[in-house]
Amino acid sequence: MDDERRPAPNGPGPNAPDGAEPDRRLILAARAVLMLHRDLERVARGADITIPQYRFLLALKRGASRAGDLAAESAVGRPAASSLIAELQRRGLIVRQPDPSDGRGVILRLTPAGIAKHAQFERELARVLGQVMPPADSEGILEAITQLAYRIDGRRGGPADG
Repeated sequence: MDDERRPAPNGPGPNAPDGAEPDRRLILAARAVLMLHRDLERVARGADITIPQYRFLLALKRGASRAGDLAAESAVGRPAASSLIAELQRRGLIVRQPDPSDGRGVILRLTPAGIAKHAQFERELARVLGQVMPPADSEGILEAITQLAYRIDGRRGGPADG
């Protein structure tokens, strides 16, 4: 195995001091995430959805939300959020409803079509990931990714499998 493909087993861990060489596996993991993101964007184009739209659907699958909260959770600015919301509403994937806790406010909810679009896209994402993952190693990889997803969502305060 050449240096590019060999993990550095004794490199500093994720919390290495500044200036220390990072564990090569972390760099390779970041590259893998970026490459997978590119592949998943292609899947999204074929499924007539964008990654930001998917993030909105995922957030709303976890529960109704106000537009500002949805924008913050999805890491998009308010102007982009307004555009995404308008498009998702136009396509019948979400609805605006009065916020029962604030008569002036509006909350967003998934429609049955939005739930179906979310599920369809996630099935397609899983299919693509299944093609990239070596079957002999898939259990260990899936377990590690699952733990990572729970840690990331734990930092954000949401359930990983929402």
